[in-house]
Amino acid sequence: MKSIFLIDDDADDREIFAECLHSLYPSISYYEAENGMEGFKLLQSGRVVPDLIFLDLNMPIVNGKTFLTQIKLDENFKDIPVIIYTTSSNQSDKDFASKHHAAMFITKQFSMSMIKDDLKKAVIKFLDL
Repeated sequence: MKSIFLIDDDADDREIFAECLHSLYPSISYYEAENGMEGFKLLQSGRVVPDLIFLDLNMPIVNGKTFLTQIKLDENFKDIPVIIYTTSSNQSDKDFASKHHAAMFITKQFSMSMIKDDLKKAVIKFLDL
């Protein structure tokens, strides 16, 4: 069974993402964390072994840039595709994501149909569904 892990500090964004994901792909397991530190703890516990990670950039405690940098240095997790999923559309954030081997950069949408379109593109590209 495929699984997706969303790391995002915004509870509303997590809820909307989960709702969109489950309406499109009910068989995909979904996990979430509120920040990069919580995300690492879940990964290192072995309870979450995702096929794909969606990562917000702007979070407290451990932000997305730090998480991305660290995960790509970790032998256990470096091959998991990480999609930057953020409100930012700044070129500097896109450049950072590319330089640090993010698989894709998605600026968050504000309609459920557009979120679903972005999810479909990512799932088709990375999960072969």
